Amino acid sequence: MRFHELLLKNLIRRKLRSLLTISGVAVAIATVVTLVGVSSGLKKSATEAFQSHGVDLVVVRAGTVQRVASSMNEDLAARLAAMAGVADVVPSLTDVVSISGEGLVGVPVHGWPPDSHVWDTLHVADGRRLRSDDRGDVVLGSLLAHNLEKSLGDEVEIEQQNFKVVGIYESSSVYESGAAVVPLADLQELMDRAGQVSEFMLMLDANLANRKATLENLKSQIAKLRDDRGKPLGLSAMETEDYVSHDLEIQLAGDMAWATSLIALSIGSVGVLNTMLMSVLERTQEIGVLRAIGWPKLRIIEMIVGESCVLSVAGACLGMLAAVTLTAALSRLPAASGLIRGDTSLGVLAAGLAVAGLMGLVGSLYPALRGAGLRPTEALHYE
Repeated sequence: MRFHELLLKNLIRRKLRSLLTISGVAVAIATVVTLVGVSSGLKKSATEAFQSHGVDLVVVRAGTVQRVASSMNEDLAARLAAMAGVADVVPSLTDVVSISGEGLVGVPVHGWPPDSHVWDTLHVADGRRLRSDDRGDVVLGSLLAHNLEKSLGDEVEIEQQNFKVVGIYESSSVYESGAAVVPLADLQELMDRAGQVSEFMLMLDANLANRKATLENLKSQIAKLRDDRGKPLGLSAMETEDYVSHDLEIQLAGDMAWATSLIALSIGSVGVLNTMLMSVLERTQEIGVLRAIGWPKLRIIEMIVGESCVLSVAGACLGMLAAVTLTAALSRLPAASGLIRGDTSLGVLAAGLAVAGLMGLVGSLYPALRGAGLRPTEALHYE
């Protein structure tokens, strides 16, 4: 009998225990892949939203970890636009709201100037974009419009005020497709932040010779900006990916995903440990026979670790399949569709498989050493 056939035979003859262990590992891996996949997908989608508009730098109030908490004077746009290498500056105000009566929470609402550059990068599939004379109008992302079951001419209540839908846009970013855009002046009035914005989106000149050097130079200049009295303005400029990574909500989502995953992984590892330890105790005499006929300690370790890894990999495959299905299902729920991507990246799946392998090694380490440490004479007399 070949070595791999022996491994499979040892697992199959204890079908129920093996299936329960595989199920435990599958639950742990499904938890890891789903939660980490959702948090990383949210970060990727938010980054794509900025990059789709050609945004190179985002200027916010220094030290602000929440996007909606940043507050700056709208007039700073002129000073930023005058800096060398800057092609365009778009002042933006962002709020996160609940849509009354629709059961949707955490819906991003952006306030943009109707004549800003970002409109050129959005595909308005139905209706029109905002105009400079618009008041009380809104343009919805296609995903948000679908979830709200709204079309042109319908009204949407935002912050207890009704807005008329004048357009519906499409975006490759799930985050942006689940958002709404209103005139900047309207959102400033709703949030009681007249003349204030939460960020400035900077687009650099496309013909720059040294883009990286220009970015670093702009970051330094913006951090040193002062007001008329010489007092530092306290601004910070970050590249889009860094800006998204520093967002408090996204950081919390990632931290909570890994914290929950570690609990699930600990439980799964204990399950593997229990299974392999019971297997070693039940096969003490069998291991004694193998040692008596010349099997070295390393071979015993390889057998026990191999069995554990087979269980873990089988559980990982089942768990990843469940995670992909669950993520796709969650992305179709109206309450989560604007935040969760329906796909799961290969990187997250690879991480899940690697974690499963680690679970197999950790769970089998003590049983393998115990089995290899048995003396043939003692093992043969064990009852």
